Amino acid sequence: MTDQKTILVSACGSSIGLEVLRCLKLANRTERIIGTEVSPWGKQVARAYCDEVHLIPRGDDPGYPSVIRSLFEAERVSLALINTEPELSALYDVRDQITTPLSCPAQHGLRACLSKQVLHDRLQSAAITAGTMVVDGPEDLQRALEQFGSPVWLRCAVGPRGRGSIIISTAEQGMFWMEYWRSRDAGDDVWLAHEYLPGRNLNWTSVWKEGELIAAATGERLKYFMEQVAISGVTGNVSHCQLIDGSQIHETAMQAVELADPRPHGIYAVDLRENHEGQAMVTEINARNAFRPLLFAQGQVNFPAIMIDSFLYDQSNTDLTTGSAQVGLEMVRGMDFPPLFRESAQAEWRSV
Repeated sequence: MTDQKTILVSACGSSIGLEVLRCLKLANRTERIIGTEVSPWGKQVARAYCDEVHLIPRGDDPGYPSVIRSLFEAERVSLALINTEPELSALYDVRDQITTPLSCPAQHGLRACLSKQVLHDRLQSAAITAGTMVVDGPEDLQRALEQFGSPVWLRCAVGPRGRGSIIISTAEQGMFWMEYWRSRDAGDDVWLAHEYLPGRNLNWTSVWKEGELIAAATGERLKYFMEQVAISGVTGNVSHCQLIDGSQIHETAMQAVELADPRPHGIYAVDLRENHEGQAMVTEINARNAFRPLLFAQGQVNFPAIMIDSFLYDQSNTDLTTGSAQVGLEMVRGMDFPPLFRESAQAEWRSV
């Protein structure tokens, strides 16, 4: 009789962490599930889905790496599902020293997922990204406007949830914005100016094992929470989304992952946006669930369960690489109610 395996879900009281836990609940997993949280209320929210929840430092706390590694060992963790950008950043320096299986890529691939500048450099030869340049002053901004046309998309090279993002039409606007961020963040940010992409906002989430694609599905972001008060219209917290046919972007997204990481292993969530001609261009890759895992799971592609089956049990009996998700399935999220789903615009909304 073998020991029961232990799955760790980080940030288990966050919106993504809770969805990962609900995905595991939907899949009727029999493993021991433990979570990590930084707040007592997050611990309480997640406790219904976990056998145990540990309070640990935040990902941006210097003590985080040693604490989480000690927890991996003490709890004999079989697989850790890491769910936030600060945690991934904190683990970067020690990623390849960790023997516990993690959901995120090894250090080389993780670097491209954490830095949009590194990612763009690795993808540049393939012409699958928007025109991009590093900008530091008014001359750079003016050159970007002349090269890409007005407006351009300006953002920080590092950070989640559209950090520092804004649409600008003059160099003066861009300089004001960068100086504002530099004054509040000690001036360490690298800034990127991109060709503006006005089309659909897409996500292609995938799981890879030792260079082989195991599963993939595509969604479209339709609305964000509080988008009406966000200067860029993007908050990174999706309130309405749907599953779509990803066949047209499948090869582009696969190419992006393979250029970012020659031997992909883990979860890679590729964000794309359509240009004026309707061509989807890669904007970033995240080494975590960066869309809504519960929508994918409701649509028959349960990424957390797939990772467990593939990484721990070598099970991949069904082809989930293309055309497996329930196209048209929608999800709405509210701050005061559980997520709702519907199969089509004519169907009634339903809970999980």
